Amino acid sequence: MISRGEIIQKVKSYKPCKQCNKPISKTIPLKKLNLKGRQRKCHCGRSQIDDVMVDVANILIECNEVPNHINDDKFALKDVGMPMIEAGYPLKYAPVLCENDLVLLNNYVSKDCANEIIKIPEIKSVISHNKRIAGKNSKNMNDLIVGDDFRCDIFTIRSLSTCVISCKNQSKLHIEFPRPFNPKINKIEKLDLTDKVVLDGFCGCGTLGMVALKKGAKKVIFSDINDIALYDLEYNLKINFGNEIFENNRVEIIHSDFMDLDFSNQHNNSKNEDNRIDVCFVDLFPNMESKKFLEKAKKLSKYVILV
Repeated sequence: MISRGEIIQKVKSYKPCKQCNKPISKTIPLKKLNLKGRQRKCHCGRSQIDDVMVDVANILIECNEVPNHINDDKFALKDVGMPMIEAGYPLKYAPVLCENDLVLLNNYVSKDCANEIIKIPEIKSVISHNKRIAGKNSKNMNDLIVGDDFRCDIFTIRSLSTCVISCKNQSKLHIEFPRPFNPKINKIEKLDLTDKVVLDGFCGCGTLGMVALKKGAKKVIFSDINDIALYDLEYNLKINFGNEIFENNRVEIIHSDFMDLDFSNQHNNSKNEDNRIDVCFVDLFPNMESKKFLEKAKKLSKYVILV
């Protein structure tokens, strides 16, 4: 298991030295860029992220996989795909990369072309948005085409001067890259969760529920329909809190559709009064209708927070 210290060191490795290349324009067509004399790799042994993406672009051109709606003369780095560094953090500079530092999301690349892209040393994996209807289960949203899509994101909790680390199999979870200001986490930070029992009803790999634990929640119940997300959640709880988090009834993990959750037996048992749910987090995918989920949440918890 990777440690918090190793993840922090990974983030520090993204800082360029004084001789590292500067960023390349994402909007100027590749054919109009003047890259002559630009060395791909710095003497420090790392490559600027845009130089890696230029390599990806050249492979797409060689494989004749530039999207049909984009003229070759207008093909720019912004059209190549979404690069995600292995340890996501809101950096103040464009990162420089070592081997296996980048997960690439590209929605049109073929398996054969992806097999060429993965030969670029800095590319760790290539994933693609699932063209089938994903429904409400995030593990159906993307496909892993080639490589290892395990990566993590670091979300800061400003009020506590700390962070939570969310590791994940990226092709099986909704993509949420850390930003300097995260409205979801900010909303949780403002809550008084001391000694509260929290239900993170759409927990994914556990980011919001872990913030609740950091904020003093007595217990967090994590629930999600995505079994792979729950596997990542267990990993994340160990990284952020150690194995002791699984002692003394601090956390509970449930594999369930939110609409099927039922805690009535727990509520009716006086011995379990301490496990009543005080707050329920409802964190939906974009464009999901919230009404039925909020109505369900109100039956489960005293207070409902739509994030």
